[in-house]
Amino acid sequence: MSVERFARKELLSLGGGSATRVMIGKIPGLINLGAGDPDFDQPKFIADAVYKAMMEGHTHYAFGGDLEFKKAIAEYYAKYGITVDPETQVTITSGGSQAIFQAFAAVLNPGDEIIILDPAYQGYNQPAAYFGAKIVRAKMKKDKSGLFRPEINNIKAAVTKNTKALMICNPDNPAGIVYTKKELEEISALAVEKDFVVFDDMIYTEFIWRGRKYAPIFDMPGMQERTMVLSSFSKTFAWTGCRAGFIIAGPQLSELLNRVPIGICSVPVAFQKAGIEALKNGWGFVEEMRKAYEERIEYCVKRMNEISGVKCPMPEGAFYLFPDISGLGIPSAKFCEGIFKEEKLRIVPGTNYGPNGEGHVRLALVVPLKTCEEVMDRFERYVKKLKP
Repeated sequence: MSVERFARKELLSLGGGSATRVMIGKIPGLINLGAGDPDFDQPKFIADAVYKAMMEGHTHYAFGGDLEFKKAIAEYYAKYGITVDPETQVTITSGGSQAIFQAFAAVLNPGDEIIILDPAYQGYNQPAAYFGAKIVRAKMKKDKSGLFRPEINNIKAAVTKNTKALMICNPDNPAGIVYTKKELEEISALAVEKDFVVFDDMIYTEFIWRGRKYAPIFDMPGMQERTMVLSSFSKTFAWTGCRAGFIIAGPQLSELLNRVPIGICSVPVAFQKAGIEALKNGWGFVEEMRKAYEERIEYCVKRMNEISGVKCPMPEGAFYLFPDISGLGIPSAKFCEGIFKEEKLRIVPGTNYGPNGEGHVRLALVVPLKTCEEVMDRFERYVKKLKP
């Protein structure tokens, strides 16, 4: 008997989950650069804070989230010069994925259109489809350095009378850019003119390189009432398995977020208490990670650009590389399949992030520098095999 007749119709068209989130069994010698799961373990003092909170009895309901945790998040966001009310503008979520799901649930109806850039993080696609929204792609355009950037004319062309929202990721995964103030001003002006919501995924803001700065779109004219800022502790504090995130929005949008019937699907209260400790005292650990990522990026970009047929721009933010392999004359999916089989190196085809990603592959630099050296050796060896 098929259970499809019982299924919500949107599920039937979604297919499998994210290609980067498939568990792979133990393969001797495999180097997995698929998922962006930091190779760092959270510091002991944060783990101790979880234990301490549990022993102190913080194991009961905290409807709406622990207020002290929400205050700590508001204080963190204040470093961008923006004051938000922790009680009415901060929503606690179980990581970044729930933040995306809950934000989309709050505003997307069947038939609404959401503009997603191309290429873009694939984790936006299925939640949008689940709510019956139509995904409209707006192609990004390469700058002189080879980085994909938002192209305002392409975004304008994607807007219709059914446009409800635009998704941006700043810093961007997989493109590696940090949005300029001008780019954000153009987007915010369009959002106000055409009256749509902007989802600002700021999960990588602590990992920005070469002097670039994160500029929030939230405080631009007319944007507080139409912006949802999404973030997570997963990358910042290497909490991918602990699931802590948040949404910052204007009071009215936040009220909509809190109406989404997810029950008590949030962060365990003891981990919320540990989150306070992380936001107060975890920045030395974050700096340690930041320095390690920067070393890996500098090394790998240099090595990539020494390989004939490969062009790798220096990312401005996040810890991914998105090199252009179009000069090798092989589709990105076939390249990734081949390097997995022959070199035991798992990377992701650019087409996983949209059609505009063809000719590119993504590497998550979530292994130590010494392993990065082996990664580049394997990558270079495989490319040489492709050359006639």
